[in-house]
Amino acid sequence: MRCPKCGSEESGAFCSRCGADLRRRAGPACAGCGAGLEPGALFCSECGAPTGRRPRKPLVAYLPWALSALALVAFAIAIAFFVLGQSQPRVGDMPVTGGLPEAPSEGAAGGAAAGAGPGMVDLSQLSSRQAADRLFERAMRTDDEGDAEQAKFFANMAVQAYGAVPPEEIDADARFHLGLLHLLQEEPGAAELEAEAILSARPTHLLGLSLEARVAAARGDTAAEKEAYGRFLDALPEEREAGLSEYRMHDSMVASEAARAREVTGRS
Repeated sequence: MRCPKCGSEESGAFCSRCGADLRRRAGPACAGCGAGLEPGALFCSECGAPTGRRPRKPLVAYLPWALSALALVAFAIAIAFFVLGQSQPRVGDMPVTGGLPEAPSEGAAGGAAAGAGPGMVDLSQLSSRQAADRLFERAMRTDDEGDAEQAKFFANMAVQAYGAVPPEEIDADARFHLGLLHLLQEEPGAAELEAEAILSARPTHLLGLSLEARVAAARGDTAAEKEAYGRFLDALPEEREAGLSEYRMHDSMVASEAARAREVTGRS
């Protein structure tokens, strides 16, 4: 046989001229030096040239992707369970949220699916924003009932749900919701960022001023709370005339905040 390294005709196990191992000739040859390659080799043992084979990734390398996928599925299932049955009419006297809009009647667009049963929501009819709003409502309702730990649980879910909402749908109302959720999570810094975002777009926005005052109260800064509520009362007459949709959705909250502002500032 011909030596793959020096080309001489040989008959033994090793080349008599260069000492190359002729027993590896049966396998594929190295593109660089012509030496036989060991089965499964990634590099030539003679010259070090790559063989062109790609190493197989161990199964453990795919573990993070698999865990991420499972986490997303679990989150989606959790949202499904907690959204079901949350189609109650607006709760007009809730001090924080003002309640959610009343669900359409069965058979209307976006209403309950046929066979879904009373109080059940057809999840296919809910947008990501609607699902996030319902989780927000559940967190606030649970907090009003005095279950702080359970409220934090729902707040965490709601914050994640708002993270899936398209950016163009994160308006002042959604930022107000996020701010209240962050306060439930005992994260006044994150809530303050939401208040700043609202007020940067509209410096006299009642929801932004309310959230700013709540952040100050959470920090125990009575001076800042009083100052924010003072600006709330100054802006209240004109802002009510503006007729923004979020004011209508939070009508009872705006009224209760006005009462709270007068109490904090001592103004009539």
